[in-house]
Amino acid sequence: MYDALMKSGKFTAAQIKGESGEFVDSVGELVALCEREGFIPRYYIDQPNDHADEVLMDTKNYLHDLVVDEMNLGNLIENAVRQMSEEENKAEDTMIEDDENLTFENVQ
Repeated sequence: MYDALMKSGKFTAAQIKGESGEFVDSVGELVALCEREGFIPRYYIDQPNDHADEVLMDTKNYLHDLVVDEMNLGNLIENAVRQMSEEENKAEDTMIEDDENLTFENVQ
């Protein structure tokens, strides 16, 4: 009985869509309609939209300036790497010396 009433009253989605093509059934169709009709305005702005965008833009500009404008960056990196390797070597040497000084009596 329910199916008969739905079909006779044309309440099913297929019958409604088939009769008139002027209704939008989904968000995808709505967006396509808006894009086709030119309803969605396109605004291009140069300033960030929120605080996260500001932070990202500031970080990007800082890194660009750091790499491009810093003349001595290569030397700074090489010195830092050299210093880290020297500290690692010193730490390994002290560990080896500590291991050599260990005896059975010291361990107990």
